[in-house]
Amino acid sequence: MLRIGIIGTGAVACYLAYQCKKQGCQVFLLSSRGIRNQAHPIRQIRQILLSDNENHGQVVSENSDSIIIDGHFTDYADFLSKDFDQLYVCSKTVSNQYICRQLSRYKYRLRSPVVIFQNGFATEQPFIDEKLGVTVIRGVLNFSVVLHGKQNLKVMFLKTSYLGCVELTEQAEADILAVLDLLNQAGIPFEDCEDIIHKVFAKNTLNAAASVCGLIRTGVQTAMSNIGSRTVIQSIIDECTAIGEKTGYVKDSEHFRHQSTGYLLSIPDVNSSLVLDVINGRETEADTLLASFIELSQRVNIATPNLEFVYRYFDFYNTYITQSQTFANTILVEGDA
Repeated sequence: MLRIGIIGTGAVACYLAYQCKKQGCQVFLLSSRGIRNQAHPIRQIRQILLSDNENHGQVVSENSDSIIIDGHFTDYADFLSKDFDQLYVCSKTVSNQYICRQLSRYKYRLRSPVVIFQNGFATEQPFIDEKLGVTVIRGVLNFSVVLHGKQNLKVMFLKTSYLGCVELTEQAEADILAVLDLLNQAGIPFEDCEDIIHKVFAKNTLNAAASVCGLIRTGVQTAMSNIGSRTVIQSIIDECTAIGEKTGYVKDSEHFRHQSTGYLLSIPDVNSSLVLDVINGRETEADTLLASFIELSQRVNIATPNLEFVYRYFDFYNTYITQSQTFANTILVEGDA
């Protein structure tokens, strides 16, 4: 029986936990920073697979009384003492740097391959480069999530996703194959990919372009249908392409632009995690999704006015949200006193 550790308790983490339990695994969850406990079980999970060439696909529905896991933790040392066969990081990029620091702090407890589902391009790089004695695997997962209330979850896997690592040793290859086997059995369409760094760059280009949806609080399809927002999205794709071409992450710029635009056009009009964060007044991932591109553009002297505009907006927004929450907590504490 495989023992699986999952860091994060959001929609994707719960989906993976449920599917792994169906495969007979023991599953243990860690709440990132101890604040994101999934208090209510998800009673219906709908998985929609969209093929590469179509905007529709097979719908798979599952009903369960609850997701019954084998343990829930908020302490990293206790969590990692479970000696997992596979460890997954399923958290937003705003938490990933903190998570990676904690895993580095307790690296003496790491026994299993660590899979980081990345949305950012370089946010976890120091951890990935660290010599830990275990395989650190990058996962590029293309998906969209809709959570209806606290009970019903719909996960859309839009296209094939990839796994890879920096150094493909014999042990790393065996670890990747073991992870692929479980993920594919769990109904998550992954492929092995040696050229993972280019896939990560391509995914973050899509995230950077789609962050425009957070400005106008709408789905990707609506944003791509509007000439104004589509122009900004296309300009961001152009800027990311120029950065990638200069840094070696993009080999065929015309193909990269066409592929990125086509992918965004294929996404149904559902609210992304970033849009939902804006609507609900929460801190967004935009800083980590955009900042690495801004840094790269400055390093190679590429002008990125559209990226910088969106970045500045969300930098202000996130600062405002953080300060507002701090102020509200201060008032609450003073009121209790």
